Amino acid sequence: MVALAYTPAVWLLNASAGWRTLLATIGAMILFFLPWALVTPAVLRASARQPLGAGRTLRSLIGIGGMGVILVPVVTALGLMLNEVAAWLIEGRRFPPLAQLTQGGTITSFFSVPVYVAVIGVGQALLWIRQASERERLRADARLDALRAQINPHFLFNALTAIGELAHNDAGVAQAAIARLAAVLRATLAVKRPELMLAEEIAIAKDHVELYRLLLPGPLDFQVTASPAAWNARVPALILQPLVENALVHALARIAKGRLSIAAEDRDGRLSVHIRNSMPDNVAPSRGAGSGFANVRERLATLYGTDATLATDVQGGQFMVTVDLPLSTTGDATA
Repeated sequence: MVALAYTPAVWLLNASAGWRTLLATIGAMILFFLPWALVTPAVLRASARQPLGAGRTLRSLIGIGGMGVILVPVVTALGLMLNEVAAWLIEGRRFPPLAQLTQGGTITSFFSVPVYVAVIGVGQALLWIRQASERERLRADARLDALRAQINPHFLFNALTAIGELAHNDAGVAQAAIARLAAVLRATLAVKRPELMLAEEIAIAKDHVELYRLLLPGPLDFQVTASPAAWNARVPALILQPLVENALVHALARIAKGRLSIAAEDRDGRLSVHIRNSMPDNVAPSRGAGSGFANVRERLATLYGTDATLATDVQGGQFMVTVDLPLSTTGDATA
C-alpha cells in the first residue's frame, strides 16, 4: 500500500516516458518497500514494547528513536540495492559507484523516516486498542463479581429472616430449613464458572424452591419445562436465582397456596426464559422487591449490552418475568 501511494509522485517525475515508465515505477516501488514489508511485524512488536504515556514517554521515545537511527538507513539501503540488482538483471545496467550509492541511500533515508514513523504509530495504536480492551474486560469482570457478590448476602438475609419467624412456631421444621439452607449455600458457593448450562441453573433454582417449601405458609406447585436446545443453553451463572427468590419471598410467601413455573424456549437464535408465579391479592410491592430485577438487568447489560432484556408483565393473574438473551449452546466457541 505504501509502495502504491508513493508511485504517482515518483512516476510524475518521468511521466513523459508513458505507461512503460509507470509499470517500471510500480515495480521499483514494490522492490524498494519490500524490506519495509518484511520488517514491519518486528517493528510493530518493538513499538508495543515501547509504550508512550504512563510516565514512560521520554524513555520510549529514546528507544524508538535509537531503533529508527539504525533501522531506517539499513532498510532503505536494502530497498535501493534490490532496485539496482533488478536493473542489472533486466536492463544490464552497471552498479553505481559505492560513493554514489551511499549518497543516494543517505538522502533517501530521510524520505523513509515518515514510513518508519507511520509504522511506529500503527504499533502504538494497536497497543492502545489492546490495553483499552483489556481495561474494559477487567472493569466488566470486577463489576460482575460485585453484582454476584450481592446475591448470596441478599438470599441469606431473606432465608434467615423466614427461618427465624418459623422457629417460633415449629422448631423441627426450622431445623430442617437450616440444614436445607446450608446445602443450598454449599451448592451456590461451589459455582466458580461465569456461565452454567440452563439445566444446572434450574437445578440450583430447584434447591431454593425446596428450601422455601419449608418456609412458605402453604403448598407450592412448581413446574419446569424447556426445549432441548434451551435446556443445554449457556446462561450467566446464578442469573435465575434472584428472580426465583424474588417470586418466593415477595409473592408466594404472602399467599396460602401458590404456583411457580420456569419455562425456557429457543427461537431464531434467541433464548427466552419465563418465570411465572401466583400473585397475592395485595399487589403492593414489598420491601426489596426490585433489587433482584435491578441486579439481573445490570448483569445482562454488562454482558450483552442491548442484546439481552428482562421484562415483567401480568398475565392471567400471574406475574411473569421474561429474560431474553442470545442463544449460546455448549458447542459454541464464545457466548
